[in-house]
Amino acid sequence: MNFLELVKRATPSAEPLLTGEWATIAFRPDLGSQQEFIVGVAAAINGDVEPHLSWLPSLSKLSHLYGDAITASDTRELFDGSEIAIRSTFQNALQSLDSGSPHLRIIPCGYLATHDVSMELTTLLKRQAGAIWADVQHRESPMDDDWAYATMIRTIKSIQNNPNPFIPGRSITIANKSLQIGLTNGRSYGNIVSARYASFSTVHTHIHSSMLQVNIAHRLSRLQTQPALFVVLPEATTSTEIVTTRKTLELLNEIESAGVTPFYDQDPSAVALKIQNWAST
Repeated sequence: MNFLELVKRATPSAEPLLTGEWATIAFRPDLGSQQEFIVGVAAAINGDVEPHLSWLPSLSKLSHLYGDAITASDTRELFDGSEIAIRSTFQNALQSLDSGSPHLRIIPCGYLATHDVSMELTTLLKRQAGAIWADVQHRESPMDDDWAYATMIRTIKSIQNNPNPFIPGRSITIANKSLQIGLTNGRSYGNIVSARYASFSTVHTHIHSSMLQVNIAHRLSRLQTQPALFVVLPEATTSTEIVTTRKTLELLNEIESAGVTPFYDQDPSAVALKIQNWAST
């Protein structure tokens, strides 16, 4: 078999869905020292109005290096404040970003092409952080997007004669672009998101990423209907959950203003019912 025959039989791979640029976020604990640590990464995706950010999931190794001079709570508070400053100064390019603190600086690193921004940023951060990276060990099953998706499947499939809106593998290819989409009712696309992460920053990232995916699917498919997001809210039994719920609802109001229909509830079964009704319309 010659080379031309092999080329004819080759299956073309999907083009990168998202392109843009990325940067590292360097942390200098002591301004009198030149020692810096990569504690976060950021991405500006073409056509997106907000930056994507990812921070170290654990500060345990960094704290061990400096002892009592750095506390995890104070450092995390610094990062949270910096994220607010970064989002407020974003103007479609990383060069314009202001970290909001002399202890943090943003270092542009170049071109980025990916199908999944969140996963790509985690990979980049793990590589750049090096020795201070520490995985967070979950003591119980996390109520993440996978949990929310699996819960919706179990609930809806238990109902007889119910239409099946779930896309196998939560992945479709439209116009040679691979998209992470979990739902379709034949006229619209949707995704399921959990708002039960420990940090609202994580909730914000997942909701924004899902919104981006369904918006792109509708644009490529030339659909005139609105895409949908189905969000499982926290139970709101602790002060942290109450704050996360409030911030999530504020974010969902912004998303609705941007043309995406949000459906949400604290009860997973109630969210499943909303998916069932959406799939039947």
